[in-house]
Amino acid sequence: MQVPVRLLLAVKPSVAPALLVAIATSTMIFIATPFLLPAIAEDRGVSLATVSWISATQLAGFVAASWLAGKFLKPIRSVFITGATLGVAANLASAVAPTLVLLAAARSISGVSLGLAAWFAWQAAFGDSGKTGDVAVVGPLVGTITAPAVSALIESVGVDWLFVVLAGVAGTPLLFAHKISRSDILRPHRTRHQATRAARLILVALMLITMGGSAVFVFAAAIGTGLNGVSVVTVSLLFSANAIVGIPAAKWTGPRGPAGVWFIGTAICAMLIASVRNDVVYAAGLVAWGFVFFMGIPAAFGLLASRSAFPEERAGDAQAVMALGRVFGPLIGGALIAHGSSGTLGLVSVGIIGSAATMLLYADRRYLAAIIRRWQTPRARFRRLTSVSSFKEGSHQAE
Repeated sequence: MQVPVRLLLAVKPSVAPALLVAIATSTMIFIATPFLLPAIAEDRGVSLATVSWISATQLAGFVAASWLAGKFLKPIRSVFITGATLGVAANLASAVAPTLVLLAAARSISGVSLGLAAWFAWQAAFGDSGKTGDVAVVGPLVGTITAPAVSALIESVGVDWLFVVLAGVAGTPLLFAHKISRSDILRPHRTRHQATRAARLILVALMLITMGGSAVFVFAAAIGTGLNGVSVVTVSLLFSANAIVGIPAAKWTGPRGPAGVWFIGTAICAMLIASVRNDVVYAAGLVAWGFVFFMGIPAAFGLLASRSAFPEERAGDAQAVMALGRVFGPLIGGALIAHGSSGTLGLVSVGIIGSAATMLLYADRRYLAAIIRRWQTPRARFRRLTSVSSFKEGSHQAE
């Protein structure tokens, strides 16, 4: 599980390695969730809908931590150590939890640890396109190794021992704690300001994107193995492919275009995964999701920063509202999957993500207007030239 961290540090990012390791380990634990849910359901003899509450409590802790951290905490060493220590304790408690209630409580504490890690990294990058790309690429980069590793561990040692391994993963940032100093406090603590109207619209869109997306993605492994009959190994490899195609998308340095367009593509992928019972279509949707989603997220964050008076304050807000969407998404997906309505799940997901994409296109209307003007200018010039030519040609014919 240390391989993704070594790969991450090898690319020489512009963000402090300690912060990237923190969000990398946080991402690994999140990536494990789609594989943990069906395994826990089978191990405990309960339905996926029941197990989805475990994911919801973890995300609730994430929401609370990422939302409140920017208001009450400073990004200093003691907070960094506290967050990682909470992650170790929560995963060890998950390994020995005798009931689902205690397991859900332990996952909520894990969510607090994950939220602090995400806030720590994003507050240092938000508003800087280069640093945003470095942080965004963490997800797909560590995902290339994590998905098959988690799948193999569940098959070989079981869920409880996987939580022990995740405790070790959560403690990895402690090895880098000594590198956190006052010079890493890039965003000083201050009184929070109200988000602008455009920023509030974008935040709502981000929440809806993760709500509609997680409703399908969290259950993508269960859909592939249970409804499409794809093997666990194949599904884990598809998750890795999803991560691999996301790496160049997250690190893209050229213009990304309107963020809303990419999330229209995400909605289509969600439909293919949930509603179409075909192995090839399922695989195409899952892999393509990695590219369109990681092209869209940095574009949406850039749009949010450009429409905010205080971009650094919106970093935690963005992570919190996206996590809030991930709280309700699995509940929606779990309820529909439990009733055998995966086709309906696809339609619901498309509706939610499509609405969010429309909001982002509206918030980005200045960019779209500029594109239209650039397209219309040469077209209008061509029309004038052709009209002059037509006039001269008509004059010559008249003579």
